[in-house]
Amino acid sequence: MTEATYLITGVSGYVGNRVAELLAERIGPARLIVTSRDDATLQEWRDRGANARHADYSDRDGLERAFTGATRMLMVSAMLVGERRRAQHEHAVAAAAAAGVQHIVYLSYLGAGDPDSTALVSEDHQFTEQRIQASGLSYNFMRNSQYADAVAEQVMGIGVATGACVHNSGDGRLAVVSRDDVAAVAAELLLGAGDPNTAYDVTGPELHTYGDFSRLVAEATGLEIAESSLSDDEMYAMWDAMGVPRQASDDPDAPVPWCSDDMVSFGRTIREGGMDVRTDVVERLTGRPAEPLRVVMERYAHTWQRPATPQASN
Repeated sequence: MTEATYLITGVSGYVGNRVAELLAERIGPARLIVTSRDDATLQEWRDRGANARHADYSDRDGLERAFTGATRMLMVSAMLVGERRRAQHEHAVAAAAAAGVQHIVYLSYLGAGDPDSTALVSEDHQFTEQRIQASGLSYNFMRNSQYADAVAEQVMGIGVATGACVHNSGDGRLAVVSRDDVAAVAAELLLGAGDPNTAYDVTGPELHTYGDFSRLVAEATGLEIAESSLSDDEMYAMWDAMGVPRQASDDPDAPVPWCSDDMVSFGRTIREGGMDVRTDVVERLTGRPAEPLRVVMERYAHTWQRPATPQASN
């Protein structure tokens, strides 16, 4: 029986690279095809013995060439929002089918299985999941919760620096999941764990509100963070004042590659209970418990820029 060849896209990003690392440890780099748009990253993987190929989700024909020879594929989702991301994902799925890939593990998002979801991010992932199902390839969808790393590094990093955590998620809860746990689950699914043609909700072990995030930081640092839940209109006004466009741009050179429709609809989804999901998928597929947010925060606490202490006047 011919050994499988594993394709990992997006290895210049954290999750894609971590999955490649895990597979290289388990089966060796020679059975890996890794793709990226970054030449330096590709050269690093070539030096380690992997088959490293340039690939761009916007280049349909180039993707087919890059994917040829792969048996099982990790499809990391593109960073863009809206029509541009959907077009890129459609290219990737079509290229995988044409190149002879047999199984796709797709990094989707929590809520993509809910047809009533109003989050813009869910719409993009619903579109992609449907394209994969229509391709005839077997699949696993990893419907991941928000990354705990993003909360720890960005949301709480800003909170520490400014003394404020502003959102529109109300008292809605979510079980944020670490990127390392996502990568570990993806590696196991690529290697054949789980059931084919199945979606898995991948979450952390605890449900938190955004208010809980602020309280965890206060416990860790002694710094009080003022937490404010705004209305959707107030959030739009805040992003408008910062020059963030409301809708995703079709311009590949747009100065702001994201949009407030995405961020506001995400907060609203949390507020309305659309992210209130906690599962044991991480432990079930990897054999170890999912990391709690507190542990992830400890990894990022050294990056938080604390406000300067005011100088006492004479």
